[in-house]
Amino acid sequence: MSATSPAKITANKRNAKLGGVKTENGKAVVRWNAKKHGILGALRTDYEDNVYDSYLRQLYDEHQPVGFIERLLVERIGMCCLMLRRATKAEREFMLSRLKRPIRDRLSFIDYDENSYKPVMEYEDVEHLSSVYLRYQTSIENRLYKAMHELERLQRMRRGETVPSPVSVDVTHDGGFVSQN
Repeated sequence: MSATSPAKITANKRNAKLGGVKTENGKAVVRWNAKKHGILGALRTDYEDNVYDSYLRQLYDEHQPVGFIERLLVERIGMCCLMLRRATKAEREFMLSRLKRPIRDRLSFIDYDENSYKPVMEYEDVEHLSSVYLRYQTSIENRLYKAMHELERLQRMRRGETVPSPVSVDVTHDGGFVSQN
């Protein structure tokens, strides 16, 4: 992996404050980022069939969905769980590919064995973990919780409970501290 220049990091931080990609050309470029990183997929893969089916059976048993929308939300929750599993596996594989054994020379008096080995990662690799994999995990978790909350809301309404309408709130943050006035 090549090192990221300080100028590029500064530009990325400045661009992030603008709220994401705005142009159609830019959207076309970033459209496949999730696929490129191998984490998000609309459908399960062959080797995930058993895992997804197991998730789905457990979710159906736990939530007992009624109707198309509730079943759709249960399947969405199952897919989010599967995608979180993918993201965690991808993060682990990335970490394992980047961990380095300590460098020893012939003058070193320390003899490392497997029990005393301390893995080392480069700064760029840690930055990649937080900027890619943790971002995907957060995005997936947000979708998971949204589907879980909507399923709960629909099921409570179906049971005759009074459920307030969802509240939509837009929050912006400029990086400064919030005043306590």
